Amino acid sequence: MKKVKPPTILAIDSAGGACSAALFVNGAVSRREWVAISRGHAKVLMPMVVSVMTGSNYSDLDAIAVTVGPGSYTGLRIGIAVARGLALAAKLKIIGISSFRAIARGAIKVDGPKGPILVALETKREDLYIQTLDSNLVPLSPPACINPQRVAEAFPGIWFLEDPLVIVGDAVSRLVPVLQETHNFIIGEGDGLADAAIVAAEAAENILLGQPIHEYLPPRPVYIRPPDVSPPLVNL
Repeated sequence: MKKVKPPTILAIDSAGGACSAALFVNGAVSRREWVAISRGHAKVLMPMVVSVMTGSNYSDLDAIAVTVGPGSYTGLRIGIAVARGLALAAKLKIIGISSFRAIARGAIKVDGPKGPILVALETKREDLYIQTLDSNLVPLSPPACINPQRVAEAFPGIWFLEDPLVIVGDAVSRLVPVLQETHNFIIGEGDGLADAAIVAAEAAENILLGQPIHEYLPPRPVYIRPPDVSPPLVNL
């Protein structure tokens, strides 16, 4: 059987509480820049891209990968806009990666727990972004925006399984205190923030196992909750 060469991918993330860029070459991350940051993604993202692409040409890339959310409205727009601009200039396809799946993948080891996964992401409001996935990172529920107090009742079937539920994400500290002692869960590893290195690996795996690169459609941001703004009043 002919061995398939792993794709070369530039990946970026600015959807949440971190900003990063990574270059994935020959099945591994060649260069990576990452910083935890709550604001200022627009200022640091392009210098990161320039840094990880040092010594490489955009013509060497097979695709660009970017997280599509959920996350910060501003951060999502910045990341997707940068990905679209680079892809247009270099005539490349863009692969959109779910923030839920990227963060779950980064927190779960191959030989780690086999229970379902609940990803809890910060909205910086009273509610949380929530999605459940199985141990193979296949979604068990659609993305949702739920108050922490209601998460347990919203997913009643996952708290009492033989394998503990694995909770990951940057909002773990807000969710865990409201859960009951009888709930069977553990907290996943890491800080719960996305990493372009994981986004790149996820995109490469999607290409090798899934649809051809030329079939990917332009990514769209995943907005779960409405924006916290109101349209301007017009005096008639």
